[in-house]
Amino acid sequence: MSPASSSNNNHQTDGIHTLLAERMAEGGGALCNDQNGLCLGYEGSIEASKSGIYTSIVKVASLLDNTIDGSSTSSSAKSNNMKKENNEVPLISIQTEQATLLVKEYGGRTFVFRVPATDDSAGGRDS
Repeated sequence: MSPASSSNNNHQTDGIHTLLAERMAEGGGALCNDQNGLCLGYEGSIEASKSGIYTSIVKVASLLDNTIDGSSTSSSAKSNNMKKENNEVPLISIQTEQATLLVKEYGGRTFVFRVPATDDSAGGRDS
């Protein structure tokens, strides 16, 4: 790696860390669990004591039917095997007045991101 590209990567990394630090200061947070719901690490305004719940939510949501019309023509076991083969894992969004939690599994780990509500999003949307 050339010194110029190394310097560019360091600048980009610094920018990401700065952005994340700003979001954490505003009430954001992030959490990572293993496949059993054990919290591997967290930062910011997120409750690590509830880490196992997030993993459970991901596991239950991945069992939901994902056909286009909602009709299931295959057995549950066959459907689950197809989902595993296609790596179909849903993104779960939990919204409250204070924040939105985004929950997703990647590579056997559950990641949770807490995004605080902003004043303009709490007041509703224009039509």
